[in-house]
Amino acid sequence: MPVLLFALLTAAALCAPPPAQAQDILVASVNGTGIPQERLERGFEEDLRQRKMHLLQIRNPERLKEMRRAVLDNLIEQELFWQEAQKAGTIATQAEVESAYAGTKAQFKSAEAFEQRIRVEGYTPETYRELVKRQVSASKYASGVAAKAAAVTDAEVHRFYVDNPDKFHRPEQVRARHIMVKVAKDASDAERAAKRARIEEILKQVRAGEDFEQLAQLHSEAPTKQWGGEMDPFGRGQVDKALEDAAFSLAPGQISDVLATPESFQILKVEGRSEAITVSEDSARERIREYLQEIRARQAVTREAERLRAAGDVKILLPM
Repeated sequence: MPVLLFALLTAAALCAPPPAQAQDILVASVNGTGIPQERLERGFEEDLRQRKMHLLQIRNPERLKEMRRAVLDNLIEQELFWQEAQKAGTIATQAEVESAYAGTKAQFKSAEAFEQRIRVEGYTPETYRELVKRQVSASKYASGVAAKAAAVTDAEVHRFYVDNPDKFHRPEQVRARHIMVKVAKDASDAERAAKRARIEEILKQVRAGEDFEQLAQLHSEAPTKQWGGEMDPFGRGQVDKALEDAAFSLAPGQISDVLATPESFQILKVEGRSEAITVSEDSARERIREYLQEIRARQAVTREAERLRAAGDVKILLPM
């Protein structure tokens, strides 16, 4: 929890604008401290970058509102924790501030690029350090809350293992590449024959020794063509029966004949096979404990944010 929250807070610091001025439009107020709209917009842009998404990909207006509101809620939580850190005396030390400052600076190609970025945002190195101090202090306060979460018991670890068998058992899996030629469900016999002839010609090239990956990139009509036909590892019951039967009967390196599915003809090349694995409870115990403790810590921080929000004076000033 502490590491993750610290990363989130310092990432937010990087994209945050200078302190609000009189002419800034405020989207929220936290116990009298305003959150500027510009800060929300920069935070939202950073959120999209972390998700590797573009604004135009979000076609659902309600989804867009939810994402923007989540960013605003995070900014409100940060401000609440900073305010509480001051009351609790958990202010970041100079060494902690310098460490966080250096960590952010190291993400840039050069010191000059870093300083240029923060100056574009309206900061000097000194005022940016002050912002980092606020963020790290908020993180320290949240970490203290997380550290007080009740310890996970052995009984809870055992119950999680028993209730989630799928998380500790991996069935036999095949790694494979494929080349697909699509066929419409309502295709005529002549159309199906033409499609089959096309993939049989590709199979001849494969059998003649041409590179399967390159042929997939050139001819496959599956989304996997961009990766040379590489499929995600799969077990029984996860792909079409024709592909499954071929995959589990071929040895690594072997090529299938043409395989017919309801909407395609395909060729399969098996690249490897992983045996079924079951992780024992003894082997998984500490990882389960860490996982459950992380969840419990997150819940404790969420409850504290909700408590501070309910006890304080938090106002949303613009419709979201």
